[in-house]
Amino acid sequence: MLERYSLSPMKELWTLEAQYERWLVVELAALSALEELGLIPQGVSIAIKSKARIDVKRIQELEREIGHDLIAFLWALEEEVGEEGRWLHYGLTSSDVKDTALALLLRDALGVIQRKVGRLKAALRVLALSHKGTPLLGRTHGQWAEPTTFGHKVLVWYAELLRVEERLNRAKEGISVGKLSGAVGTHAYFPPEAEERALGRLGLKPCEAASQVIPRDRHAEVVFALASAASLVEKIALEVRHLSRAEVKEVEEGRPEGSSAMPHKRNPILSERLCGLARVVRAAVEPILESAVLWHERDMSHSSVERILLPQCFLVVDYMLDRGAKLVEELRIYPTRMRERVEEALGLPFSEGLLLALVQAGMGRREAHLLVAELSQEAEKRGKPLWEIASQDPRILKHLPAEEVRSLFDLERVLRNVEASFARVFPSGYNPSDNG
Repeated sequence: MLERYSLSPMKELWTLEAQYERWLVVELAALSALEELGLIPQGVSIAIKSKARIDVKRIQELEREIGHDLIAFLWALEEEVGEEGRWLHYGLTSSDVKDTALALLLRDALGVIQRKVGRLKAALRVLALSHKGTPLLGRTHGQWAEPTTFGHKVLVWYAELLRVEERLNRAKEGISVGKLSGAVGTHAYFPPEAEERALGRLGLKPCEAASQVIPRDRHAEVVFALASAASLVEKIALEVRHLSRAEVKEVEEGRPEGSSAMPHKRNPILSERLCGLARVVRAAVEPILESAVLWHERDMSHSSVERILLPQCFLVVDYMLDRGAKLVEELRIYPTRMRERVEEALGLPFSEGLLLALVQAGMGRREAHLLVAELSQEAEKRGKPLWEIASQDPRILKHLPAEEVRSLFDLERVLRNVEASFARVFPSGYNPSDNG
């Protein structure tokens, strides 16, 4: 069960009242444009705006009676505004209003998401720079790999978030289009000039070419951008889960949850929840993509999918970004434990350095690889550091002096170029001495 969490203003964007308000805004913008071009009487839009009142109960009553939501909306408005109401929806089809209003909704919802991304980005930046020199074991395939730094691990997340941010920006630009071009997009009764004027009032561009609906590849791009954000939050949360395992204990959630049966437990419940929610968002990508394929100029197969998945994806990702930022901001880091794990690894994470030194000294790579692998297994079996085993082996000493062997296991030497990655991610304004 999700913890108590305020979804405003995201939740407010998806209410039925907000939907009707956006429909009205689109209708009024269309009327204003038609007035400017002298196609309908002057003053109609102002008169309707002054009298219009959204009566949700009445709209729903009419919808139950006639089975069409937008007609019910128009009839309810006409009851409120009187004679001028006959000009409502002039030259338009339902999707003109609905798709343009949906574009306004998605644009605003993406704005909320972008602000949440900004908070997570700030938290990751601080964490990356604060721990750019904090060594810990790298792990590939779940096994010990070469040493890295915790800051570099976080930097990878930060760089990916920048790409997520770019996707969201592109999706926002792509969805910020409307259409007021009639039943099949040919401007039969609503001229292109009026469309341009009306959409300009709304801060939208006209869709270059539309059928009865705005092509759904734009909406699919939005959902994919959301899914990429959810996957990054999951990536962070999954790493927290791994690093907080009892046998690792290099990080810990700020507020881990206990167990009803085992008082010692400190479970990464928030991270687990975020990992589960990411699956929900990614699962929406396929049906949203399939909704881009419609019969002829339009069918209704996309509508039911969007009514469920668009609000669901936005609300879930909004929550995930908020809780993901909280996870990062409150994360407990244990640098001493990280260094201890490096030291406990018996020097095995430095094996590549030994391999390359032997190659440089003239040994064939195959021979060197097999030798270092053999000595690594011996080190594990005997519980002694690899450098100690290697510096006493005559096959190694034939090519490298013992002092040089020992120098190959220097942590600072292995991490000397980590700074370069930070400089690439922060090409301007990054100060290597900045602690965040």
